[in-house]
Amino acid sequence: MRRNNWFGTAIFVFAVVFVICGLLFVKWPDFEHKQDVAKVLNQQSFSEASLRISYAKPPIYSEEYVMRDDNGVSSVRYKIQGYSGKVVTIVLPQEKTIAGSRNVGYFFEDITQNDEAWQLMNKPPAGDTDALYTLHLHQIADNRQGTRTVIFTDPHYWATTAGRQFHIQLSKNSPTPDLTKLQSTSVADPRYEKIVNAFRSFGPASFKQKVAQAQALVRSSH
Repeated sequence: MRRNNWFGTAIFVFAVVFVICGLLFVKWPDFEHKQDVAKVLNQQSFSEASLRISYAKPPIYSEEYVMRDDNGVSSVRYKIQGYSGKVVTIVLPQEKTIAGSRNVGYFFEDITQNDEAWQLMNKPPAGDTDALYTLHLHQIADNRQGTRTVIFTDPHYWATTAGRQFHIQLSKNSPTPDLTKLQSTSVADPRYEKIVNAFRSFGPASFKQKVAQAQALVRSSH
């Protein structure tokens, strides 16, 4: 099956799943105490945030950022794959968390402050649908664990251009509301773009330079 057909099918399936499940209320944190995973929960702390971007058109097939903090030890991986088959992976050396440093622990706290990332919901395909974003979060702390996966397209669209949500309230005195006077609220949510930009801008200058070089290499190999 051609890649473009596969990507279009993935977008369609995602839209159908969104329609079926989009109204379900999902609590966060999805923390559970699981007796059968005691070995995992015995860890003092574990945080992982990943962002995968899948592209419908060449030259880039996918990009993936994975940020992990395992008991105060940070690790970072960036992987890019081209339609040509070329794959480049960049890994930052592991380092211990230092108070005040802008490492993975700081990054995870930044994108989850006030439960920002945990509260994001799947969005239907909109805006530029040539790229599909999959955000995944996993955290273990205080013998509890939480996991969240969110799928959306075009974070800039959802941050700035998304439409409005209208509210209809029926009453006994006026069973037929005046649709020209409906109250509405914007559904634009800047958190989608903020979190994507946080992944894109993470790391020291040397790491971001290597990422840019990898992107250029994959583009040139098409």
